Amino acid sequence: MRENPTKTFLSRYRFLVQRRESLLRQLDIIRARATGGSFQIKPTKVRSSSAIHDRMAEDAAIMADSTRLMDELIQEIDKALGQILTAINQVDNEKERTVLTMRYIEGLSWEKIQHKLSYEHTQIMVLHGRGLSKVELWLKSAD
Repeated sequence: MRENPTKTFLSRYRFLVQRRESLLRQLDIIRARATGGSFQIKPTKVRSSSAIHDRMAEDAAIMADSTRLMDELIQEIDKALGQILTAINQVDNEKERTVLTMRYIEGLSWEKIQHKLSYEHTQIMVLHGRGLSKVELWLKSAD
């Protein structure tokens, strides 16, 4: 069975959030190492060349490149998250928007959505379907 592209688009939200959190944790680790009060200095072998190899400067450059790349990736993820939120927010019916938010942003099961909204399963599916159709139309018009 072929996946619905609109569902795929909306379902990315939870994974993007997890990826963003992972990158932020790694950035924290890198920055903590870089700004820590103590450095571990390891002996380096001196080569016979005239150029002196500065390992600490090389590590600092690698760290700077890594943090810049991670910052760029986080910005891209933030942009994608914003697009998903914008797509859901353009749905004009509050009930449909709420079902989409609970399902794709919060990641709730159908049963939990039913319980929270005090609706029958069929009502939730109708609201979900209508909301998806509106997001799909918005996505097509945005292209």
